[in-house]
Amino acid sequence: MGPLEVDITGYNPIVELAKETGTPLHLWKESTLLVDGDGHPVASSEANKALKKVWEILEAAIEYSTLHSEETHHSASLFSFFESWCNQAVEAGDMNKREMELVLSMSQMWGAYVGDHVELQSLRYFYLEDCINGDDCFIPTNYQKIMARVSAVPLAQAHIHLDTVMFSVEARIGGPRPVCLTTSDNKKQYFDDIVVTVPLGWLKQHKESIHDLHPRIESAIDSISFGRLEKVLIEFPTAFWDPITPDADNDFSDTVSFVHWLSPSYATQSNPYKWRLECVSFNVFPEPYRRNILLFYTFGDCSTYITTSIHGLQGAPRDQWLQNFFEPYYSRLPGYSKTCAPLRFLATEWCNDEFAGNGSYSNFQVGMMNAAQDVEVIRHGMPEQHIYFAGEHTAPFDGLGTVAGAYTSGEEVARRIMRSRQPKLADLDNLQMKNKAVETQYVFN
Repeated sequence: MGPLEVDITGYNPIVELAKETGTPLHLWKESTLLVDGDGHPVASSEANKALKKVWEILEAAIEYSTLHSEETHHSASLFSFFESWCNQAVEAGDMNKREMELVLSMSQMWGAYVGDHVELQSLRYFYLEDCINGDDCFIPTNYQKIMARVSAVPLAQAHIHLDTVMFSVEARIGGPRPVCLTTSDNKKQYFDDIVVTVPLGWLKQHKESIHDLHPRIESAIDSISFGRLEKVLIEFPTAFWDPITPDADNDFSDTVSFVHWLSPSYATQSNPYKWRLECVSFNVFPEPYRRNILLFYTFGDCSTYITTSIHGLQGAPRDQWLQNFFEPYYSRLPGYSKTCAPLRFLATEWCNDEFAGNGSYSNFQVGMMNAAQDVEVIRHGMPEQHIYFAGEHTAPFDGLGTVAGAYTSGEEVARRIMRSRQPKLADLDNLQMKNKAVETQYVFN
């Protein structure tokens, strides 16, 4: 249910770990089903043309943001770029009104990448989302093998305190170990260095826990926005949306990978704000990973509404609420009948999770004045006080908001601490990492 998408462009430590542990990676074959606002399917050729145009405009927006960030007003949004681009295309005769309507509607899909609405995405700092320019793979299982590999050394050699909340981190003057960590059981422990890896959303709510936090870091934590991405898995008796019967001879190249529902006019009771939805199909995966499952992505106000509504519900009442909300959408897929009723639901509630920061991961919204510098400031931390930060919000710019970025940020902080104590060892490790990144080829299912 976590971050199952993995970027395979260039060196990615998660891809390396997947290969090392035998964790499968699935390379998507673009096959999209689009349902319009009245609940009717859009012709495949028209849908795929609109989707291709959306990606073309996203890439153009990345390029524009990269070249013109400084002169772009902080109030400009990604959606305003879409509108301008489409208006110019219509005026030039390269796009008609119907195509413009579809493209602008499908631009809302960007919300599933950053966890909030495309109208809130900063155009000025859109270049910080440069990771969209690569190819994405999907982990059709989970991170179990990767986590076992990564956690092997800490579990064997570190002292891990579960069910213990960090209450405060404070730099001391004098003493052999300059940083004091106080936990929720009122115990104090002293360390040479501390790396704070809590999510940005938690930091926003608990800045006071880092004593003598530098004012510039505090303002950076306040400035960077935090997304609201949620996921809902729905399992069905059969993959009714795909007409192909699974067998060894089918390569599933024509099966549906993605489904997009444009802002609906047909679900006014359950979705009065007409939030658009999208999902991916697990029926496209090769055996033994193929499942009769649709994975829905929600974001922004829609996520807040769902997680608020199901919070505290268990069992049948929870499933019934989710069925009432999602049935208007999956019931409009081809092949659906009442015999296709869902078997079960599984929904995240990160917006309700204090330790997830009541959200998903960082993004960069309109109004931000110094987003790149904000990231760099938190990434730098307070080394003079032996307090560092790591996580997706401190990653290199091409890894912000990703697992790979979080992993890389941790490695970089570890190298910085090593460099402060054993410069030659840290420099050697850094050289080895650079050599790994020179050129890597991958083979996927």
